[in-house]
Amino acid sequence: MPKRSCPFADVAPLQLKVRVSQRELSRGVCAERYSQEVFDPSGVASIACSSCVRAVDGKAVCGQCERALCGQCVRTCWGCGSVACTLCGLVDCSDMYEKVLCTSCAMFET
Repeated sequence: MPKRSCPFADVAPLQLKVRVSQRELSRGVCAERYSQEVFDPSGVASIACSSCVRAVDGKAVCGQCERALCGQCVRTCWGCGSVACTLCGLVDCSDMYEKVLCTSCAMFET
């Protein structure tokens, strides 16, 4: 039995692999927002947040893994008050309100 031919032979466009670099991203649809989040006004790449990959706006670092955090991803431990990232912080939903616990305090809570 012969192989069936493609029904979209002449109509279908070619599917080529396209390499997208920083240059294309900075000129794309969300170019302004992308440029503001990733680049400083000087044009040099800044440090990215370890949780959400936005540009770090302060000097907050996780107390457990010491990764840089932006202001929106900072979580404060309910037990000891240390700063934790979304990877190292454990959210306890057992009470009426959510509590964030660092890995050290979470070990003693269970």
